[in-house]
Amino acid sequence: MILEDLIKDFAAAIGAETPQEEMAIVKGFMTLSSAVIPTVQFKDRDHRNTRANLYYAVVGNAGSNKSRIGKLEKLVLPVHNQVRSYEDALRAKLDKNDKKPPRKNVLLSGNITRARVIEHLCANEDTPLIIVDSEMDSITTSMQVDHGGFRAELRKAYHGEFIGSSKKTDDELLESDFPHMSIMVTGTYDQAVKYLAPIGDGFASRHLYDVNLKPSTFTPYGKPGSRSPESTLNLWAKHYHKLWEFFSSRNVEVKFSETQIQQINDLGYQWEKDIKTQNEDNSLDFLFRHLLMVFKAATVATAWSAYFENDASEELKCKDADFAFAMHVIQDSYRHLQDLYAVLPMKKELRVSLNETELHILNELDQEFTTDQAYEIGRKNALSERRVREYLKKYVVTGSVQRKSQGKYCKA
Repeated sequence: MILEDLIKDFAAAIGAETPQEEMAIVKGFMTLSSAVIPTVQFKDRDHRNTRANLYYAVVGNAGSNKSRIGKLEKLVLPVHNQVRSYEDALRAKLDKNDKKPPRKNVLLSGNITRARVIEHLCANEDTPLIIVDSEMDSITTSMQVDHGGFRAELRKAYHGEFIGSSKKTDDELLESDFPHMSIMVTGTYDQAVKYLAPIGDGFASRHLYDVNLKPSTFTPYGKPGSRSPESTLNLWAKHYHKLWEFFSSRNVEVKFSETQIQQINDLGYQWEKDIKTQNEDNSLDFLFRHLLMVFKAATVATAWSAYFENDASEELKCKDADFAFAMHVIQDSYRHLQDLYAVLPMKKELRVSLNETELHILNELDQEFTTDQAYEIGRKNALSERRVREYLKKYVVTGSVQRKSQGKYCKA
């Protein structure tokens, strides 16, 4: 059983006609899968438990078959319906005056308030949670309201960082020290510009991408094929439900080999080199998070392999085939991100960089120098001591200069 072939066969069965459509569906499949396995984790670079949750943004023109991605939400409906039924039954048992506990939910739309997002993140704990919306406008409007936007909460949830809310009303206190959430949204280019802005806050870099801005053309209607997309979705929805049940009652850690980790390092060095040599112009945070996504996607692939092989071990070793598949998916996303980044008409992230005058003064300084020597060079260039001190601080912040001791510096 080769997992990659199974997922690609699924993509073909629900209508993928081109390699790009196939990969777009594969990314959606992986994102939805990441939502239902909150107890399957791996250790990040700092040896912290990390969930496999993914965020995914599909950007395309009208008529580019984005709707196929949105329909993937049916894969998690059985899990969603079971959790909702349990919550409804729990509330039915409460007396009228009893305070209702925060409601668990699985499938959310983008039309949601900050208070509700925090409530679900805190209530769900190890219960699956995913936002799915076929119109980015919905979640963009909700995230950017003057009072109650939740963009910061989504950034924190991606990395499983502490989220909390304290209200004076009813003395309400909600907290989650390890939240779990996935996101899958689709939209047009105009919608994506608003959804992703501002680039510099790190929200955009937390996403997988599929971008198709080619002019749309009419696709003629034809006779339905022998394979029904609906029946395929229903079949795999049962697998998703079983996958959730397979892992829901236990914590599992996915382990990666030294060879696999070295592949990530090699890829990171190459991507960083491309940016620094100006072959690519996306920022480093997109690079770093896409490298992390390889581990997340590989964790998802490993979970599926364990499910199909009925491997109930508490530690799972990622197979090379599953890791290679994850690498391929994330590299494809990174390529799409680079294409989109180049055409976003918004202000890019704010960066601390040296201007021409600051670079000139830096070049005038010796390899090792003191504050007084810097003052002397500043005076030759008509700069006050105060301005020179500002330059020195900026040199240190940008890593151009290291402070050895009080008043003594060394160029990096």
